[in-house]
Amino acid sequence: QLLGNQDHIKVELEKLKKAHDEQQQKLEERVLALGKELQEAKGAIGDSRHRLVEQSAVLLTSQNRLQEVEAENSRLQLRLKELNEEYRSRLARYIRDVANYMDSKPSSVPGHSKAPAGQAAMKHFVDSMLGDIRASYKSREEQLARAARGYKKRMKDLAKKHENLLIAYGLQREQIRSLGSSAMDCGPAELHFSITDPELLTNSSRELNRLREEKAKLEMQLQELQKGLDLMSGHDPNELFCPRQLDEEGWAEVRKKLREFTLNTQEELEQQRSQLLTQAVVAEEQVSELQGYIDQHLAR
Repeated sequence: QLLGNQDHIKVELEKLKKAHDEQQQKLEERVLALGKELQEAKGAIGDSRHRLVEQSAVLLTSQNRLQEVEAENSRLQLRLKELNEEYRSRLARYIRDVANYMDSKPSSVPGHSKAPAGQAAMKHFVDSMLGDIRASYKSREEQLARAARGYKKRMKDLAKKHENLLIAYGLQREQIRSLGSSAMDCGPAELHFSITDPELLTNSSRELNRLREEKAKLEMQLQELQKGLDLMSGHDPNELFCPRQLDEEGWAEVRKKLREFTLNTQEELEQQRSQLLTQAVVAEEQVSELQGYIDQHLAR
């Protein structure tokens, strides 16, 4: 029966071989398509990274220019305030001199002279007018002070949201680094996007920036060590099944410890930051109450 079924067996073998060749060809086409998609994705990532670098450079230049303009604006505002104060004092002095001159001038009506009670009429009118002007200036200054406090509060809120975004960005980088290979680009470090304005930095923000700087240094050292191991192994870093992958568990453990240290430190600093913000809000309310008490009672 086996000898008689040789033709049938050959036909079945040909069918199996043909099916195997078709599947092999499909797999090769699929691998080529995936490789092409991978190259396109790498090219898109490279373009995005290049655009990000360009935008970061433009942002840094704009930030420096903005700081210079803000400093110049502050200087000009201070100079304008000084000139306004000088102008107001001169104007008040001139008006008082005119009032004194008008009150001391004898009446031009023949047969009539100024009564003693009416000699200071012009002075009283000028004093009343200057009092109204001072009240209006004081109201305007209080309005500007409230606007400045509101602006500072909004800037603090934006700084807090920016800090939360940086923390989320750092967690995302660590997740990508732990799931992907060491050659995957996780984006620039958090230190690249941290706030450097001294007016917006708190003690907790400075401590976070210091920790981010240390973390960036450790990441650079880790990359240098991996490059050194790649060179010692004598293989291409992008080649599959290189000896460096045998130590991937060790690097994963190091990254895990770094991530745990970062998360714990950030959590402690966030708690301290929340307490400091609460204390700052209470202190601002107390200062506002004291300022109101001074304006209402002690100035009189």
